[in-house]
Amino acid sequence: MDEPKLIAELRENIAILTINRERRRNALDNDTLFLIRDALTAYKQSAVRAIVLTGSGTRAFCAGSDLKAMAELDLDGRLAHTELGQAVMDMIEEHPCPVIAAIEGFCLGGGLEIALACDYRVAGRSTTVGLPEVTINALPTWGGTQRLPRMIGLSRAREVVLFGRRLTADEALAWGLLNTVVEDGTTVASAIEVAKQVIQGSARRTVSIAKQIVNFGYGTPNRTGRQLEYLADVIQMSSPDLEASVAGFIDKKK
Repeated sequence: MDEPKLIAELRENIAILTINRERRRNALDNDTLFLIRDALTAYKQSAVRAIVLTGSGTRAFCAGSDLKAMAELDLDGRLAHTELGQAVMDMIEEHPCPVIAAIEGFCLGGGLEIALACDYRVAGRSTTVGLPEVTINALPTWGGTQRLPRMIGLSRAREVVLFGRRLTADEALAWGLLNTVVEDGTTVASAIEVAKQVIQGSARRTVSIAKQIVNFGYGTPNRTGRQLEYLADVIQMSSPDLEASVAGFIDKKK
């Protein structure tokens, strides 16, 4: 019996999704992408408050698209694979729960594009990140050419995308591509701790609205972004969660 390509685990209200294709360096074929999509969809309507996304083993978080599987597809199939990958990256970025990438080893191509779509990136010290697609005459089209410049700036993004520059964990941290670097083998545990901090004391809806304002407001004119903030407050100011927090703060001061 084949091993599952994706392992989903719940630890209280934190979901851990593990790409389970270690022998393929956790590369993504269509089946695996569909499994990730279905899990993300299920967690939208559940008690899950945060998601940790990782890869099996310590050699690779994810090596991107499964080239062996791609070789078996015709042109229409390859373009459908691109569309599916883009849809899954968007689902990660727009998910109501914060999504944290726990990265070990190689994080290349589509693997880095997954990480870019996440809200937080924890990496082991031996991690290597990059978008090497141009070196095999492919392109990083799961959002890499769009999300990376917004994160590290246009000049550095050109270096990674056009010249195939690979970064060590320390370099990626210095460039703002990673949020934190930890000892190898501890990234999942560290990501879970980050998840606990994010959801402690904050309602699911509050975090979701804050995430949407940041994601959809970024890049818009300042006035538009502030109007999004105001409209969000129209909702949030009547929230029972806010009322409870204010009452608790007042009681504590007394």
